[in-house]
Amino acid sequence: MKAHKQENDTQGNRRKFERVNVPRDAQVQVMDPHGHPMGVLRQVGRGGFMMEPKSTFTNDGKAHRLTIYDRHEDIRVKFDAKILYVEPGMAGFQFVGLDANNAVELGILIGKFYEAGRG
Repeated sequence: MKAHKQENDTQGNRRKFERVNVPRDAQVQVMDPHGHPMGVLRQVGRGGFMMEPKSTFTNDGKAHRLTIYDRHEDIRVKFDAKILYVEPGMAGFQFVGLDANNAVELGILIGKFYEAGRG
């Protein structure tokens, strides 16, 4: 097992948590504090998420106040997140200070797309 972990580390695999894909047609929105859409959620896990942003983000290291909104389940997860990386058409974020209530909502959302991806 140790050799496998070392191999993953040398390949640059820094993920601590499994991530699940969110289908584009699910249209789960990432919104700013005023409810304006910032992008579409494409991947989510316990540690963070990736979205297709509507505008350009820069990797400024600042925490952003955001909400993930799934209108089909009426789930709203509010949190602070910092940008980990930006590439054309994608932005990756890490959750910062996710409180217990929002963590539960996030877990429900992850479970929904995890189960959908298995079938």
